[in-house]
Amino acid sequence: MSLQLDIHSLLYLFIFGNLFISLMITFYRFHFPRDKASVVFIAAKWIQVVYWYSILLWDRLPRVLAIPLSNGLILVGGTLEIAALLLMMNMLGPKDKRYYLTLILISIVCFFTVALFWNRPNNRVAITSLFAALFAVHPGYRLSANAPGSPLQKLLGHLFFGFAGVMLWRGAYALFLAPDMGALTANTAQYVYYMGMFFLMIVGTAAFILLSNEHSYEELKRIATYDSLTGIMSRRTFFQETEQKLELAAKRQDPCTLLILDLDHFKKVNDTYGHDKGDTVLQHFAMAVEQSLGEGDLFGRIGGEEFGVMLYGMAEKEGFGKAQQLCVLVEEALLQVIPEGCTVSVGVISVLPDSYTALDTLYKLGDKALYQAKTQGRNRAVIAR
Repeated sequence: MSLQLDIHSLLYLFIFGNLFISLMITFYRFHFPRDKASVVFIAAKWIQVVYWYSILLWDRLPRVLAIPLSNGLILVGGTLEIAALLLMMNMLGPKDKRYYLTLILISIVCFFTVALFWNRPNNRVAITSLFAALFAVHPGYRLSANAPGSPLQKLLGHLFFGFAGVMLWRGAYALFLAPDMGALTANTAQYVYYMGMFFLMIVGTAAFILLSNEHSYEELKRIATYDSLTGIMSRRTFFQETEQKLELAAKRQDPCTLLILDLDHFKKVNDTYGHDKGDTVLQHFAMAVEQSLGEGDLFGRIGGEEFGVMLYGMAEKEGFGKAQQLCVLVEEALLQVIPEGCTVSVGVISVLPDSYTALDTLYKLGDKALYQAKTQGRNRAVIAR
């Protein structure tokens, strides 16, 4: 049984489908902060509504005007939709913009060249299909080749490749097998094209919403995981990761050293230079400490000017030496921020952990040693006893 579809009925399906999708996304985003990617995506969907409607006007307007208008609309609408996806995932860089700008300019030249010298329906279909494939290949590559990307991103990338393949097949079909084929001709290649466009309309919208939620989740996770000022681990994350390190060390019988660091006279820094300078001091302090740590070490902000360091595999002697080294590094680094500099006091607690080792107990012992370092004159490290 041969497949028979009415192209004009499909056009109405695309018009109302894109219209309802555009309305739903517009109202869905109405009560949310309007990020740039969403604004671009919504604009793309509305332009696509106009594109599909413009095809119905081909019999009422001069073809020489109507067809370039439709090609321009789908070019802009498709480009904006792709740009919105890449923008939302922070993947729209200068190279991507140059690629699409170049492609748009070349496509305009080619469209006019075909219209002037080879103005046959199958040639117009072929050139439009070729550039549609080139537009789809780029996001397909960016999404599928993105190593840290999610499975959803990679799936969407493969779908873009599939769409590009359909467009190339449609163009070749029009050029070599159907010399009288136009945009509204009913044949197998057109059926596959329109069904593919319908599938892409649904999947593209669903993918944008799902990727938007995925991006929001990752952003919330990042905010919860890292301290916004210094970029190091938050208190909660530091203690969670430290507990995991202690469990691993207990299994392997590896020593660990916990350092509790506190900047000396930090309140005086804020009172003298202001909180902006105080924030700069914290940032330079965090940078100096982080650069001196090993790959397996942990570093987090416990609160205010208090920080924690977990030195995995270091016994008391090595851990105490590292704490003394940090005192020197911090003093040197912060002299570049404020004239009199700022020092740090460190409480050191080393342990060969077992299944009964409690992080809360280690923290209290380290905090007690930190207090002793403060009372003994600051700018020093003290081992907990």
